[in-house]
Formats: sequence, C-alpha cells, structure tokens
Amino acid sequence: MKKFKEPQREKSSCIYCGDAPIHHALFYFVSLISTTFDNHIIKTTRRAPDFMKDFVDWLLTAFFETLLFFRLAELSSDLDQAKTFRSRVIWEEARRRGIKMKQLMLWGRPLDQYRTRRRGKLVYFNSLPIPSRLLSMKRNWDDKFLLKKEFSKNNIPIPHYLQFATFFPRNIEQIFSKFKKPIIVKPRIGSRGRHTVTNIHTLEQFRAGIKIAREICAFVAVEEHLEGDVCRASFVQGKLLGFYRGSPPIIVGDGKQTVRELILEKDEKRPDRVEKVLMNKELENYIRRSGFGLKDILPFGFPLALSYRTGRLFGGRTREMLDQLHPSFVPILKRAADIVDLPVVGFDVIIPDPTKSADAQRWGIIECNTLPFIDLHYYALEGTPRNIAGAIWDLWR
Repeated sequence: MKKFKEPQREKSSCIYCGDAPIHHALFYFVSLISTTFDNHIIKTTRRAPDFMKDFVDWLLTAFFETLLFFRLAELSSDLDQAKTFRSRVIWEEARRRGIKMKQLMLWGRPLDQYRTRRRGKLVYFNSLPIPSRLLSMKRNWDDKFLLKKEFSKNNIPIPHYLQFATFFPRNIEQIFSKFKKPIIVKPRIGSRGRHTVTNIHTLEQFRAGIKIAREICAFVAVEEHLEGDVCRASFVQGKLLGFYRGSPPIIVGDGKQTVRELILEKDEKRPDRVEKVLMNKELENYIRRSGFGLKDILPFGFPLALSYRTGRLFGGRTREMLDQLHPSFVPILKRAADIVDLPVVGFDVIIPDPTKSADAQRWGIIECNTLPFIDLHYYALEGTPRNIAGAIWDLWR
C-alpha cells in the first residue's frame, strides 16, 4: 500500500473539541433539529419510491454542475487538498484502480465533496463513495440514545446509560446516584469525543461535565464508565474488515518525579509518529479527577492515564489487530451491524482485552459512526493496514 503524509493533530480554539473544532451555537441548533425531526425524515425517505430517490440524486448533481457552469465552484485533482484523511485513502485507492475522482472547491476553498463517474453517470459524494441505492437508514444511528436503546432490546453489550434534556429542570443528584462511579457525560448527538467528560467521581464533577456537554447539544447522555481501550470495528456490507485498538497516553510513576516531569520525559522518548501530550486545562481536569495534579509526585509503579482521547495523535498507542481479535466478538459485532443495516459502518467499542473471550469481560458498544474514519485502519503504529477503501469502491460492482 502506498505511503503518504499522515494525519496531524489540528489546532483548536476549544480544548473540549479536541482536534475537531466546530461552531458551538450552530451545532447546538443542529442537535435540536436532529433529535426532533431526523427519525421522521428517515422514515419518510425509506417509504419514498425509487424514482423519487433518483430525482434527489439528479437534483444534487444538477446543483453542483450549475455551480461549476457559472464558475462559482471548480474541480481540483490535487490529492493534498483532500478535506479529510478518510477521503484521502479513498482517493488513493481510486487512482490505483484508474478511477477518476476530483474534489469540489467553492470560492477556492476545498469541500469534502467529490465527483467521479460510475456506471456512465456523474456521481457526487461526501467523503465516502457509497452508492445511493444502498443508503437506506432505518433510524438516526448517530444518536447515542437511540442506538443504545435498540441494542439493549437485542441484547448487544452496552454500558448502563440514560439521557435528559438540559433545558428542563432535573434532579441531578438523583441521576448521579443511579450510576456506579466513575461515569461519563457526553452530548447525545456528536462524534470524535467532542465535549465528552470522563472519569467523573463526584457530584461537583458531574455538574461540570453537564455544563461542558450542553455547550454543543441540548440533550446530554450519561454512561457507565467501562474499563478498557477504545476500539473501532469497521464493517462493509456486513463483513468485519478492520479492528483498531487505541490506547490513551499513560505515564508510570517512579516515586521521584512529578506528573509534569513524567509527561515531558514521555514526550522526549516518544516514537516519531506519536504526537506530544498536550498539557492544557482538559488534561489538568482529567488527572485531577484521578486525584493528581501536575506538581504531584506519582507513586512508584502507579499508572496514570492522561486523557480519555486515544491514539497516536494524542500521545497514545494504536494497533490494527483484526487477526488478533478473539473470535467470540465477531458474531456479536456482526449482529450489531445487521441491526443498523448500513453498507458502511464503524462501531466504537470499549474492551479491556480484545484478545480474550467476550464472555470473560465487561465490554460494550458506545457509539455508531455512519460515516466512519476508515483511515484509522491505515495509520496504526502496529499491525497490518486494512484496505477498507477498496471494499467501498467494490460496492459499485
């Protein structure tokens, strides 16, 4: 597989957005609309006859072609302009197969919209070239509450959870008392760990977590904090094609150095492909919830996780390990994929040890990604890269 420039951590003015900054007020409004209307729209769309779906596809193509005709937009063949690395691995695979693919530029700014030609027709797509005939979502699976509700009915492992609207008065103490600690607070709608607060032990921390989550979403989800690493299981047409394990940055105490000194030492010894650990307010709050500050001396042999964010972009470790995944997980994950019934989907799963039996440990699916970052399976520090982009292009056969 051809090597190319790897993803780098993006700068963000909001520490809680991580490397994926968004407009808070706009996203809050979208979350209101999404939780209220998405499932009604999806049900209506599923009932629509095929000719209406074809008409919508034609309308979208006509819109973009009109922009090009009046030179309000242009097409670019510059691979380095790819908006996301998810799109880039798709583009690389297209070139390898001789498929012409170009990016839409609006007033000189690259969009995550691309044009290609399949089966004699012009096709525009957002990041992943999934045939529209296969796109028929049953529900809004990006909604964490709806996903867990459906999985719970079908005995798919999930963490204990509940959700509530932040604009209605709630008995926060009563909600907090229902969970074994620690717990997690996150927006009901959203992805990439934005405004998620983990490792919550106290009522004060719980209130602070709600305040952070509601900055971008009117509805807040509360979850049991499962122990283990965050893994990504990626499916194409119901087949598990990639399994990625991400670990957070961790330091181990020597009984002499402070937390800050251990972080600096870790950064000095990090592999070339691993980013430095960001010592910011989010990190300080996270380790404080574990009972430590940057100036505290970490006891000998004590492991301290520095963030809930995982992977090499945050100073952690990554491994593509489909071949090492215990076979007992496969049928359970396959049932989850059958329930959402999408041509391409990724599940975020927390598992203590993916190499051991699923029945021997507490684990669960925490999120569903309907437009998954398949590039995770290409850039892991360890393991064999998986060509999921090829499987997506094969959907057009």
